[in-house]
Amino acid sequence: MTKKQWQELYRILNDIHTNFVIDYQTYRNGKNKKIRNDAERKIFNAIHLADYHVKNNPEVYELFTGGADVSDYGRAIIYEEFTRPNYFGHDLNKLLDQIQDKIDSLNE
Repeated sequence: MTKKQWQELYRILNDIHTNFVIDYQTYRNGKNKKIRNDAERKIFNAIHLADYHVKNNPEVYELFTGGADVSDYGRAIIYEEFTRPNYFGHDLNKLLDQIQDKIDSLNE
């Protein structure tokens, strides 16, 4: 991926993260069941959208799951936790930091 592609992916995932954080708080603390259910739908949409962007970019998937030296089983465990709502916010933030480091290391 080029530096520009990494930057665009960072922007997309950062937007997803921002929306997720807001919706997750509503999901956990909403005043009634309808509000919580709407927020739950939104957080799962955010997870699926991020999943789409990560899995469709093999370089991103490898970066997030520990690099080239990690077994497929290890990758599966790391990634499975990423798609759970209680881990997603923290893990996506970690991925954003990794992407920013990658962008900073590229010279274009």
